[in-house]
Amino acid sequence: MKTCNLILSLVIVFVLNSCLAYDISSDRDNNADFGKYKTFAWYAKDPQALKNDQFDNQIIESNIKNYVSAELKKRGMRVDLDNPDILFDYDLMVQKKVDQVQTPVYAHPYNYGYYNPYRPLLNPYVYPSTFVGYQTQDIPYKEGTLTISVVEKNSNKLVWRGWSVGTLTNGQTYESDLQSDIHAIFRQFPIKKVKINS
Repeated sequence: MKTCNLILSLVIVFVLNSCLAYDISSDRDNNADFGKYKTFAWYAKDPQALKNDQFDNQIIESNIKNYVSAELKKRGMRVDLDNPDILFDYDLMVQKKVDQVQTPVYAHPYNYGYYNPYRPLLNPYVYPSTFVGYQTQDIPYKEGTLTISVVEKNSNKLVWRGWSVGTLTNGQTYESDLQSDIHAIFRQFPIKKVKINS
């Protein structure tokens, strides 16, 4: 039984670790001319709209905006609060989900002795392990989706959206992964980084 519990624990750890990688996707308006976008600003969020939990608070909001702004500045863009070319917004959705993990269960092997009239001792016969079914365990977790949206100010059209989906463990872990997560999203941004001549 201890062996089965060890195997089950290892499978659970593997499943949880495999979920920690974020899936990155994006979509764009193919008619939008991203070459003309030079300035940006952020939509103003109502502070009352924040849930103020470990995944939705002013610290998370500030970090998201700082990391995104840093990615944009690497692409030669600058902040313009009065008349920006494009406006940025973000949304963080957290959903409770459950994963089911199934592990095979085997009966323990055992020895059986039978009498042999030609030999004075019992002759052992070993019955091997046999498959008896599966053990199922529910693993609750939180799945987070961070979406970054870009709207052209003059036309008020959505021109690009990038998002990541991954398992959330706690607020501190999410904050430490946030910068690399946003960096991965912006690898799919149509405006590429500006090469700096040294």
